[in-house]
Amino acid sequence: MSQAPSLLPARTPLRPALLLAALFAAFTFFIHFASSLWGTHLGYGYFRDELYFLVCGHHLAWGYVDQPPLVALQGRLAEALFGLSPTGIRIFSFAAGGVTVALTGLLARQLGGSRPAQILAMSAVLAAPVFLGTANFLSMNSFEPCFWMGSLLVVLRLADCSARPRAWLLFGLLAGLGIENKHSTVFFLVALLVGLLCSPQRRILWSRYCAAGVALLILLALPNLLWQWVHNFPTYEFLSGVAHSDKNIKLPPLVFLFEQVKILLFSTAPLWLGGLVWLAFSRSARPWRFVALTYLTFLAMMMAMHGKDYYVSPIYPVLFAAGAVAFSELTRTRRDQPVLIYAAVLACTCVFATGPIVLTILPPEVYAAYTAPLGLNSARSEKFTSPLPQILSDRFGWPQMVEGFAARYNTIPPDVRSQTAIFCGNYGEASAVNILGPAYGLPTAISGHQNYFYWGWNNYSADSVLTLGNDAADYKDNYAEVTDLGPFNAPWIMDHEHHHYFWLRHRKRPYAQDWPQFKYWY
Repeated sequence: MSQAPSLLPARTPLRPALLLAALFAAFTFFIHFASSLWGTHLGYGYFRDELYFLVCGHHLAWGYVDQPPLVALQGRLAEALFGLSPTGIRIFSFAAGGVTVALTGLLARQLGGSRPAQILAMSAVLAAPVFLGTANFLSMNSFEPCFWMGSLLVVLRLADCSARPRAWLLFGLLAGLGIENKHSTVFFLVALLVGLLCSPQRRILWSRYCAAGVALLILLALPNLLWQWVHNFPTYEFLSGVAHSDKNIKLPPLVFLFEQVKILLFSTAPLWLGGLVWLAFSRSARPWRFVALTYLTFLAMMMAMHGKDYYVSPIYPVLFAAGAVAFSELTRTRRDQPVLIYAAVLACTCVFATGPIVLTILPPEVYAAYTAPLGLNSARSEKFTSPLPQILSDRFGWPQMVEGFAARYNTIPPDVRSQTAIFCGNYGEASAVNILGPAYGLPTAISGHQNYFYWGWNNYSADSVLTLGNDAADYKDNYAEVTDLGPFNAPWIMDHEHHHYFWLRHRKRPYAQDWPQFKYWY
């Protein structure tokens, strides 16, 4: 242990590095905040998952079928503090995007990078489509790189002896919260353990503080684990069902690797690939060799499990940081000019390419024309299609859909209307009714999709039901009367959301008797 400090690089002072990171974080927050406000003006509304997370926030629990509890808590707090608006509920995610960028700069400093290297690393993360896009709305993915890179920064400091062993407690805190944010953190931690065990830095694991940090991690993750156990591990059942279905597009290894380049931006590929090589082979990176092993292990795990291409993305900030340090070392005789030029190129790319593509700053018709030559909508991780990329199309149509329900609900005779349920086929539709519907006097929508199955049928008998579907014949086996109330259409919505409204009467068996059949985890 006594030899490790001799390998440490000369680092820039911490205070200027923190200030630089804070400036980048504030700028990132401003980009997201401004683009969200402008996007709302252009007609971009709530993203499908945001509506669901808000409803989960109204049913706070230690777990849900398809996620741990933190994203629901994030939505509940944001709604309470900033109001129910697309921009208001995203404030914490905007901040998380800024923290991710800032942590990248601090990682570059930890690896021995100069201030220009820190600027280059942060510019690369800011310009990468996957980070700019996922931090622009309420999601688990906005906080995921914060927890991963925060805990990894702690381990880097422990590995080069710039932090005392008690820092393992901070690692346990961040890693435990990461698991409560998204379960994929478990796979990252397994990859990190493999990386450490396969490197000389395994020595840092044999510490009572490491044991205490792991105990803290387990303690924080325990509430969700207990919830899973009590409910017979629904998340495993859900993920297993998806894995054995045709929902996700399964990419072969080479295509998966190519998608990594695309979601991170082609112009940043030399940086993160160079960072991986530098971590794996450079003498100056010897104290952190385990990071390269961690990345390769995690990448192999995601490819083997046919994960979505963006599942690997939270680990890339450290590769950007390493790449910036390597590039700075390579061009050190030129007084950092190439480093700053590279950063300027990435900044311009963010303004003219990444920003217009993943943020809500172009009207949809202009966006479609602007991106048509790029074929962006041909790259999908799920089978569903849409006129715009799913991350944008899923922000359209919800108010019109709810207005359509309200118009038809109000035509039902009052004595029947009071007993009429709104049943929706997926959590997006149900959540839109439950978040936007109260303004129209609509009742609570029910569904069998995801966690809605656990929330039940709200004591409806199913004698009178409004729903969205595709064909009246789908309902005639269970209902005595099926009335087509006309189509639902709105511009730019997902292709599978073009439906008809149906009024269903006199279900042959009540919801209470048949509810297990409505379970739909997909």
